[in-house]
Amino acid sequence: MKKYLAPLGIFAFGQIVLVLVLLFMPAIGSAADEMAAETAGWVAKGWGWGWVSNSTRLIVFIMLELFTLFLTAKAFLSARRG
Repeated sequence: MKKYLAPLGIFAFGQIVLVLVLLFMPAIGSAADEMAAETAGWVAKGWGWGWVSNSTRLIVFIMLELFTLFLTAKAFLSARRG
């Protein structure tokens, strides 16, 4: 029974970690703003750098969510195989 509940546990734990990371989003945002200010000269040289430097919080959120979903799918498939 444990192997069938493992995907649920992984998903719930990942969502709890994501909620805890949301507490640090203001700090991530201020660090991203500082990075954007320090690398303002790169915007003309690097295509898309302005978007990346302004979307750091979104990128962190999406990467953590995708990692949680990947681990959940991996556990689900391993439980399904037997």
